[in-house]
Amino acid sequence: MVEHTRTFAMVATVLALGACAQGPQIQPLTKGFVEGSFTASDAAVGACRAKLAAETSGKLKVVGSQSSGARSSVYMRIGPSGAPWRCRVGSDGSNPTVGFMGYGGMA
Repeated sequence: MVEHTRTFAMVATVLALGACAQGPQIQPLTKGFVEGSFTASDAAVGACRAKLAAETSGKLKVVGSQSSGARSSVYMRIGPSGAPWRCRVGSDGSNPTVGFMGYGGMA
């Protein structure tokens, strides 16, 4: 239940930020956000795209990925503000989980 509430709050934040189409691009909170490197499998990227698209709205762009053994991370930006999200997923596309990586409270 807490996970659903947190996801809802993150989605609401992304939608509120999306309303400010002329606003600045949101920067990720952590240095671990990867852009420009693509090493995850197509299955991992596809599963992450589907998971984030189901939980948010707005134009979604995959900006990077990393693979490490059986797990991968896929980095995406969504909406006109480029809100940063990370998905952790099995290299075969199994069990994707998404998390917002930007700072909240920007408006």
